[in-house]
Amino acid sequence: MSAIRTRFAPSPTGYLHIGGARTALFAWLFAKSQNGDCLLRIEDTDKERSKDEYTTEIIESFKWLGVEFDNEVVYQSNNTDRYKEIIDELLDQGSAYICKGEDLEADKKYRDQNLPRDNKTVVRFKMPEEGNTVYADIVKGQIEVANEQLDDFIIERSDGSATYNLCVVVDDLDSDISHVIRGDDHVNNTFKQINVFKALNKNVPTYGHVPMILGEDGKRLSKRHGALGVREYAGLGILPEALKNYLLRLGWSMGDDEIFNGEDMKKNFQSGILNKSPATFSMDKLLWFNKYYLDQMSTDQLMGVLKLKDFDGSEYSKTVMETVRERCSTLNEFSTNTDYFFKDPEDYEQSLLLKHCKENTFDHLSLLKGQLESLEIWEQTRIKEVIDRVVSDLEIGFGKIGLPLRLALTATVNSPSIDLVCEILEKEITMRRLENFLIKIKNLKTDQ
Repeated sequence: MSAIRTRFAPSPTGYLHIGGARTALFAWLFAKSQNGDCLLRIEDTDKERSKDEYTTEIIESFKWLGVEFDNEVVYQSNNTDRYKEIIDELLDQGSAYICKGEDLEADKKYRDQNLPRDNKTVVRFKMPEEGNTVYADIVKGQIEVANEQLDDFIIERSDGSATYNLCVVVDDLDSDISHVIRGDDHVNNTFKQINVFKALNKNVPTYGHVPMILGEDGKRLSKRHGALGVREYAGLGILPEALKNYLLRLGWSMGDDEIFNGEDMKKNFQSGILNKSPATFSMDKLLWFNKYYLDQMSTDQLMGVLKLKDFDGSEYSKTVMETVRERCSTLNEFSTNTDYFFKDPEDYEQSLLLKHCKENTFDHLSLLKGQLESLEIWEQTRIKEVIDRVVSDLEIGFGKIGLPLRLALTATVNSPSIDLVCEILEKEITMRRLENFLIKIKNLKTDQ
């Protein structure tokens, strides 16, 4: 058994969200940074809400993120007999009592005189009534509560099923969990669980409660802040390395350093600080991390992760990729920023046509087309010279011809340098697209 054993214990009642993934990462790094183990436990005792598809998604999300848990996945639903055994032990030693479960004050009269156990009774844990429950939280410091403020909580429902706070203690005990790293919404549960450990005369794990993640408006994180299921970020074109690095920085710091790869995380986690204040989620910051990791990739590496049919490894596709990569912060943007390099525009947004195609645009582009057709060496600097010359001869601003030209060739007005786009497309395609566009705006002119 490793000296350090942590766990992450999600309920499969929904997809793995960003807050849960961050907590799991902290628990995993806490163990791995000390050569310990971290287990994954699926708390699936809620039969109505737990679904296999969520369990599968949670497991696949961690695989994608690169968080590899130790041992086999533990399923709480397999441990019902064990929970029953522990509840019986607590009853036998007088640390729990059978009551009606109507309300706490009414039930307290049964603390020393158990009712007969049947399908209408519940079992409550007998909390100490004097003194304090104290523990040293590795994130928040010492936390203390007077025991008189703690209620005798139900550990077995009338249907015989064990409740959360009992199940967690038994599972942590049986898995030899040494440290529990989880969200600070569990602080109140910790007082209950500590007392169950003590009643069983077992060592209490060390607890660490990390603050929640907030949106930039200071409110609890939700989808409107950009907080999605972990796998949804993959769908947005976010790299797992980027999301993992960003999650680390949401509540953990080591000076002003920002970038930590997988091995750096393990090496430095114990040297950093788990922050006591809530972290703030920023989609812009996540994109900054994603852009950083995209920029570190070679062209071949990018080809491998993009898996787009147009990026077939040819020299042309590599040239296109290198041309647009500085403009891309996500994998998805490589597709949207390169479509026009592989197929002619089929349509143009009407608003863009009306904005950039004025009365003289047809004549200006016709003149430019003629000048480009006579160009013998099709190369960026020569193309730029022709465009600049036409702009100068017409005594107009570059945008009067440059923006319609972009629209003609790319169906957008946001692309790399248009002379470079012309060179990459080559002369035949550039001329064909210009001709098609001239026909389009001639008809547009007729319609106006």
